[in-house]
Amino acid sequence: MPTPSTLIVGAAGAVGKRLCAALSAQGTRVIASDRMADLPGSLKRVVASAGGTSVGNVDVCDPEALNQLFKEHADENTTVWNLAAPLSVETAMDPAVAEAVTVGGMGNVLDAMSLVGARKICFTDSIGSFGAEAPRNGATARWLTENPGQDPGSDYGLQKRGCRDLMAKFAKDFGGDPRFAVLPGVLHSEPIWGNGTTEYALDALLAAPHQQTKHALPTMDAYICPVDPDVRLPMVFVDDLMRGLIALQEADESKLTEPQHGYCVPGLSFTPNELFAEIRKHHAGFGFR
Repeated sequence: MPTPSTLIVGAAGAVGKRLCAALSAQGTRVIASDRMADLPGSLKRVVASAGGTSVGNVDVCDPEALNQLFKEHADENTTVWNLAAPLSVETAMDPAVAEAVTVGGMGNVLDAMSLVGARKICFTDSIGSFGAEAPRNGATARWLTENPGQDPGSDYGLQKRGCRDLMAKFAKDFGGDPRFAVLPGVLHSEPIWGNGTTEYALDALLAAPHQQTKHALPTMDAYICPVDPDVRLPMVFVDDLMRGLIALQEADESKLTEPQHGYCVPGLSFTPNELFAEIRKHHAGFGFR
């Protein structure tokens, strides 16, 4: 029997690189693919360490390239992660392009899976899928599936819902095993991660040691916070996120009892004001505006 493998589409992205490393560290053979012609050397080395391989120049908007990737590197034992999608800010800037990549790309990935008999597809959804009607506390992925007509308030959220709909159809028509994780903001120590809304937290932490102000009042060199200081957002530390994603991937299908096998990744929630108060314990002059 062929050795089970994990094929990650969009492997050179922020979550993709960390997931490749986490899976490879536990001995999983990873096929890392991305639209980049040449994947980063660090990514190539980490997947090669566990017998995996890297494949560049594979765009989710190119069905032929995807089909070839799956024919060469996937079979019925392969788990697929589709991580190819613009961030929320990028989606807002060009919704049409984002739609082609996020929803069109998911359709192409599922078609390629059906060609080789792969069943398990994992997907990263987002807190951006929850709109104004969603509960402010204790929101679950089940709420999303039970309220399919809710307005998420953005093209980003609508496109995530489009992907969930495609995966549900894949389960119904092909007996697929789709799973999705709803991600909060990700706390990490990478100097560059992405351009999402929750990146304000890292930006503030990086800015604090370099401020010249001697008092905690808004100044010209104060950190400019793009989020209302009293808005509470859920977060998760990146290492905990990786453990959660791998747990979702490896869970026995019979144990996944939530609708569409969707689960919110738990973490912690705080407001910018709460974060800034903690920063001032270490950098008393930290100011923002």
